[in-house]
Amino acid sequence: MALPEALCGERWTEKTARRMFPLLVWCAKHGMKISYGQTDAELQRRGWGHHVHAAMYGYPAGAIGSALLDTEEKRGQKIPPLNALVVNANTGIPGDGCDYYLSNYLNGNSKKKLSNSQRRSMAEETIEEVWRFEGWDEIIADYGLNPTNQPIPGLDVEFEPKAPRKDGWTTGPESEAHKALKNWVAKHPGAIKSKIKYKTGTVEWLFASSDRADVMFSHGQGWTAAEVKSLEAPDAELERGIYQCVKYQALLRAELKAMGKVPAGYAVLVTERHLSASLQTLADLLGVRFVTVRRQ
Repeated sequence: MALPEALCGERWTEKTARRMFPLLVWCAKHGMKISYGQTDAELQRRGWGHHVHAAMYGYPAGAIGSALLDTEEKRGQKIPPLNALVVNANTGIPGDGCDYYLSNYLNGNSKKKLSNSQRRSMAEETIEEVWRFEGWDEIIADYGLNPTNQPIPGLDVEFEPKAPRKDGWTTGPESEAHKALKNWVAKHPGAIKSKIKYKTGTVEWLFASSDRADVMFSHGQGWTAAEVKSLEAPDAELERGIYQCVKYQALLRAELKAMGKVPAGYAVLVTERHLSASLQTLADLLGVRFVTVRRQ
C-alpha cells in the first residue's frame, strides 16, 4: 500500500506527520499518550525538526488522522485515530481539532457538536481503542515508514509495581455504615464533584452484566457510577473499589455505545477516609477519580 496522500509532500505538515507517525505507534504499543509540547521536544531531541509553537502540531496530527481514514476506506477495516494520542498537557485529551476523528470513529457522525464531557469520554474511549489495536506494525510497514524502538524520555510513569490484592475484602451482609453512605451520596450529587449538574442518583443500579453500581447518576451530558466505601473500609476494600471503578466505567460506556449514544460514562470512588499514598498512585495510574466526603 502506498503512502496516503495526506502524508505525501515536502511541506512542514507532511514531513512532520511522517516523523510523528512512528513516535505515536511507539506510544500506542506502550499504552501512552504524548503532549504537544513533548512531541516538539522529542522531534528536536532526535534532530527531526526545529522548535515550533506546540499548537502547530495539530496540523500534522490531523494529517495522520486523515491518512488513517484513507487506509480504513481502502482496507474496509475500522482503524482507530492514532492522532488521538497527541494531547493537551493540562487536560490529557486531544484538542477540539480531533473531534472530527473521534466522532467519526465512535459513531460515524463527523459533524456532531460535542460538549466538554462528551469530548472527554469519547477521547478516553478512543485512546483505549488505539492502545488495544494490534495492526500498527502492519500499517507502518505498508506506509514504508521506519518504526522506532527508542523510548521517549519523560513519558514513563514512575511508580513501584505491585501485584493487586486478591483477598482481605469485606464479606458478609452490607453494613449499616455502607448503606447509609450510599443513600447519602445518592441524595447529594454535588459530593462527587462532577462538572455535570446531576440530580438525585439511583441506588443499586443494575448493569447488563448483572453487576450493580452503588449509585448511578444520569444526565443528558453523561452518566457517572459511584462506588462508595465507608469510614470502616480497610485498605484492601479501598483497593478493590479502585478496580471496581475501572470495571464500571468500561461497562457503562459499553452499554451507552450499544444504545447508540455517546459513551460519556464515568466512574468515581467515593470514600469517607483519605486514600493512602500508594492507593492514590494506583488510582492515578488506572485513571480512576476519587473523592473524600464527610457527611453532615
